[in-house]
Amino acid sequence: MSYDYNSTHELILKSALKNFSDVGFRNASIRNICKDAGVTNGAFYAHFNSKDELFSALVAEKLQMFSETYQDLSEMHINSAEDVLHIFEMSYGSIEILIHYIYSESEVFKLILESSGGTSYEHFVDELIDEECRNTMFFLESSKEFMDRPDNISGRLIKIGSAMVINCAFDAFLDGVSEEDNIRETKKACDFCVAGYRQLLGI
Repeated sequence: MSYDYNSTHELILKSALKNFSDVGFRNASIRNICKDAGVTNGAFYAHFNSKDELFSALVAEKLQMFSETYQDLSEMHINSAEDVLHIFEMSYGSIEILIHYIYSESEVFKLILESSGGTSYEHFVDELIDEECRNTMFFLESSKEFMDRPDNISGRLIKIGSAMVINCAFDAFLDGVSEEDNIRETKKACDFCVAGYRQLLGI
């Protein structure tokens, strides 16, 4: 029988997804992944250089698409106080798009959130919160001229708000909350943040 590279590749990925999901990255072994895939260890190394590379093959493309979606929602053009409010509301209102993507790629996000310890993805949520904080700080600093109380901009408060919204979405996802209920609950957290910023900064 001739060697089918693509078929073997898919068998390894499928086995890896199951093994990583069942026991986590640290406890999963290349030997067991190959055994469950019905391939040899030698065949594995014809496709991947390491277990880390294999994990990345399962998640990297999906996370890149997530990041591109997230970045698209972060583009900002500010010319007035009305623009500031509109961008705030649009940015937080667009959380529905991101939550929908998380649910549409549920296997990948469960893998990252529950089984990525020991990989470069284990701090994914914390890094996402940090990115949101940087984007929000840039946005607020760029909008100071349209605020009554710009001195109230605070990195610590920004992090509290960012963490609340992002953790709300991911915690609900992991708790088995439906996509519809997750969107509704997370939008309430977003509304809370928008109202807080309006009051705090005098927008």
